[in-house]
Amino acid sequence: MDNNKFIKEFILNELSTFEFKKQTKGFKYLCEAIFICIEDIDAIDNLTKNVFPKIALKYKENSYQNIKWCINQIINSMYNNTEIKIIRKYFNFDNDTKPSLKLIIYTIVCKYKNKFNIL
Repeated sequence: MDNNKFIKEFILNELSTFEFKKQTKGFKYLCEAIFICIEDIDAIDNLTKNVFPKIALKYKENSYQNIKWCINQIINSMYNNTEIKIIRKYFNFDNDTKPSLKLIIYTIVCKYKNKFNIL
C-alpha cells in the first residue's frame, strides 16, 4: 500500500470516532487539510496561508473563505451530532468545548506521528 493511501486511511479511521456527514465538501476539505499537515506539520501554524491554497488548487475552489466555511460547517455538525463524552475523551477536555479546526488537525497529526514514531 502506498504511503498516501495509508495516511488517508489513518485519517478516515481517526475521524470515524465522530459523527460526520462524509459526503460533503467540508469533510473532504478537512481530510485534505489533515493530510497536508501530516506531511508538513509546520503548515498548521497558518492554515490560511499554508493549507487552504493547496486545497483550493486541488479542488479548483476559488475562495479560501469557502474552504474555511465548509470545514467549519462540518466541524459544527460533528460537534452537534457526536456525544460530548466522545469529544471530551478524544481531545482530553474537562468541559463541553467545541474543538477548533487547528486543534482537530493538530491532534490527529500528533496521533499519527506518535503511532508511527515519526519525529
